[in-house]
Amino acid sequence: MHMPDGEDGMLTEYVTAAVLIAAPVNDNSESRPSHMKVAMAAALLLANGEKRYEPPEEKEIKGPQYAAPPLTAEMPSPVRTPLHPQREALPKTDTPLAESMPSPTGQMLLAQASPSNEEILRRLEQLERENRQLRQQNAPQPGFAPASAPPPAAAPRGRTPSQMIPGWRVSLYPWNAEGFTSGDPVRVFNMSNQRFSAVLGQAAVDRTDRRLAREVRRFGHTNEMFVYKLEGWLQVREAGQYQLGFELNCGFGHPCNVLAKIGDQQLFNERHQKFENKMLFQGRTLPAGNYRVEIVFNISTKQFMKFSPERVSLYPQIRGPGEYNFRDFRQDELLTEAHASIPSGPPR
Repeated sequence: MHMPDGEDGMLTEYVTAAVLIAAPVNDNSESRPSHMKVAMAAALLLANGEKRYEPPEEKEIKGPQYAAPPLTAEMPSPVRTPLHPQREALPKTDTPLAESMPSPTGQMLLAQASPSNEEILRRLEQLERENRQLRQQNAPQPGFAPASAPPPAAAPRGRTPSQMIPGWRVSLYPWNAEGFTSGDPVRVFNMSNQRFSAVLGQAAVDRTDRRLAREVRRFGHTNEMFVYKLEGWLQVREAGQYQLGFELNCGFGHPCNVLAKIGDQQLFNERHQKFENKMLFQGRTLPAGNYRVEIVFNISTKQFMKFSPERVSLYPQIRGPGEYNFRDFRQDELLTEAHASIPSGPPR
């Protein structure tokens, strides 16, 4: 019997697995050889139709060479909450919030007569004299250089600033082939670091749309696509060589875009490239401090023979000083700003 290419090897694996399982063995599991246990586990995986895990192939992307490390920055200050619960809630907006001035103390304010021109001139002259005295007192002495402000210190290890939470600020922008993030995002939310797939955001599409409802019934997903932007803060406690890695799958040989920045420096900007099970990475020597991190990712085509958004994924990881493998970020290592108007978790 003729078997199509590739199916005879699969048939051999099934037969081998069946023989191994059917072969009589001692009930004592400790007496089974190690290769017998591996063969039985492989047979179970094949029976369930699961794909064997293969670690991604590491690929270092050569980026611009900078003479200095990325700039550190201060984390956002805590947002002050209303002191009185009976006040109306603040409007949900991403613009800076204006705080109201303190209310009157309740004491009766007495009306005062407006001062005369002579009184105003006298007060102005007094202010000028006080300003001159202050400038003379604060003037640097000859031979002494003014002390520079110390760099911002990182928070103690294991402690997260009160205004920050672990994870990323995720923004979904309308799809475009170049991955531009201009204009307002479609959705904004906070998420912990994980393997992000192109299914993210589809749960919040308008299900009353007949076309989208038909796609969900037929394929289990829609063809809705976005440009994904991830923003966060990397807290470096120990100075040294750090490598940011991105496990990337564009899916079925489709091209995609990925842009990565840290501080004021760009790590790489890969455009219309086909990546499948690749770990793109680049290293930087980082002093202790806080660094803004930005990632933009999207598929750069909208013409598919077959579109499976679950096959399109991005998984940010890090490798610190003296570490051999890439790993997930610690809870106090990757942070984003908490805001009352921004939900946590994927949109529903």
